[in-house]
Order: sequence, then C-alpha cells, then structure tokens
Amino acid sequence: MAMDEQAKVISIGDLFRESWSLYRERVRILTKIIVLPVAFLVAGDLLGLFAPSGLAGLPAFIGTIISFFAYLALIFAMQEKISWGEAYRLAWSRIWSYSWLVILSAFVILGGFVMLVVPGIIFSIWFAFAAYAFVLEKEEGMNALLRSRQYVQGHWWQVFGRQIVFGLAALVVMILLGLVGTALGGEAGASFIVNLFILLLAPLSVAYVYTLYQNLKSLKPGVAGQPPVGPRGFSISTIWRSRRVWDLKPE
Repeated sequence: MAMDEQAKVISIGDLFRESWSLYRERVRILTKIIVLPVAFLVAGDLLGLFAPSGLAGLPAFIGTIISFFAYLALIFAMQEKISWGEAYRLAWSRIWSYSWLVILSAFVILGGFVMLVVPGIIFSIWFAFAAYAFVLEKEEGMNALLRSRQYVQGHWWQVFGRQIVFGLAALVVMILLGLVGTALGGEAGASFIVNLFILLLAPLSVAYVYTLYQNLKSLKPGVAGQPPVGPRGFSISTIWRSRRVWDLKPE
C-alpha cells in the first residue's frame, strides 16, 4: 500500500509543469500581490546606490514586513480567483493566528536544529505545508503543524527531493543574476536585480508548494476533515528536551 502511494506522488517534471500552469493562470493577481513588497525592496536598493545605507534600510525594512502579509495573501489567491486587495484583506484578518503559527514553527524547527541539525531538516519538511493547512483547511497552531506532518508521512524523501530541486534551480538563477547585477552596479545592483526576480520566484514557489500540497492531500483523502493527530505526549518542551521525539525518522 505504501509503495502504491509513493508511486502516485507527482513527478518533478509534472510538478513544475502544473505549478507553472497555475502561475500563468493567475499571474496578474499574484504579481499585484507581490509587487508591493518588492517595490519597497527595490526602492531600498536604488537608495543604496545614491544615498547613505541608513536611509536605504527603511524601505527595505517596510518591504520585509509587507512580505510577511504577502506570503499569506499569495496562498489565499491560490484557492480562488480574488482581487489582490481581497487577498491582503483575508491575510490581515488572520494575521495574529498566522503569526502564532510562524512563531510555533520557528521554535519547533529551531529546536530540531539545536539537536544536531538533522532533526531540524526533518522537522522543516514535516511542517512545510503548515501555512497551506492554515489557509485552506483553517487549521491553526499545533494542528496546522500536525496536519502538514500527516500529509508528508510516508512521502518524506519525495517531498525533500522536490523541495531541493526547486531550491537549487532558484539558487542557480539568483547567483547568475547576482553576478550580472554586481557587474553593473556592485552589491546594490546585485540586490536590485535579485529583488526583481522575486516578482517571479515568490508566486511561483507558492504555486509549486501548493501543487505538491494538493497532490499529497489527494493521496490521503481520509485525513482532511478529521482532527489532526500526532504522537502521544508531543509538546514543544519534548522537542527541546529529547533527541528521540517522534523517533526522528524522515518517513
């Protein structure tokens, strides 16, 4: 049974094709969502070319804060055709519970990295879909983390491989663009070109993970709609105290 399920995990080629198709279908709304934080980041880069670094840091800081909202808005835009303003409104309406999820995820994954790095890698893949469960299934806090782990369970290596392939592809492109930017305008020029690339990369990465999330969800139809479950006795403190929590197996 496990082998049959593993065989159905979407291939890397199909994953790229389907996520690209989804991106093209919603490119206008996705671009409008991400252009706001990128505009501030680019403004900081341009100021860095002609003004003191302290002044340039302000729009970059604002852009980083808006990016926090934009990521959530991009996920909302994946599930239905809505305006960019409505996507931001939905993101804002759940920002506090989302902030708690981010903090919780950070503590869990940080706890894993404290435990000699490997557990942190395991946790980061287990919980890669927590934000998607938060938006699309309205799971919050620990429930969102547990739901993500339920979908990944039995497919850890497949999910890991697909995340690595996308990450390496994006890294290679960013390095090449950074080299071009450096040649044209030094460090600020490299940052400027890379931030423009984020206009494409950010929504495409969300479409990529969304497509993988939906595929994993389809392999476990009995999971959605049921209360998320996890190993008995799990808590944040167990992650920090024990190196054997959940047996720490990438399964």
